[in-house]
Amino acid sequence: MEKNKTISVWLTIISGRNKGKIILQKRSSANKTFPYICQATWAGKVKIGEDVESAIKRECVEELGESFFNAFNFLVLKIFSEDKFIMNGAEWTCYNYVGDISNKILKLIRLHSEALPEFILIDSDSEIFPVKSEKNSKNNIVLFDDQYKVLKEIINGN
Repeated sequence: MEKNKTISVWLTIISGRNKGKIILQKRSSANKTFPYICQATWAGKVKIGEDVESAIKRECVEELGESFFNAFNFLVLKIFSEDKFIMNGAEWTCYNYVGDISNKILKLIRLHSEALPEFILIDSDSEIFPVKSEKNSKNNIVLFDDQYKVLKEIINGN
């Protein structure tokens, strides 16, 4: 049984002035591991014995709040990719999901304390970097290497 799993949910805004932009969280300095790194709209580890769909919902509540969770239509989420990566010498599988969100629902989000209070909104013109680039994550949009690869694929429509 595979036990090292993570989920990442990448949402694109479908209405309003930010239509077409992808929503990223940026970790705050309160996050002791990798402060200021950007990541998917929400993401996290799948607990042992938990299925991926349950982890998606649990992490949604934890990171974005109950109001957003209750208003969000999880049926819009589609699996984009399953990617392997190595963390601390162990192999992990990340299940990447994509979906759309209206500007109206976006306003219901209350980001958790380990994220900066505002989302980072990006599109194909945005400069993004992987951690291995060694760019300053406080002043740039820097993602974990595996998430950088996935985000580039989403942006390029692959």
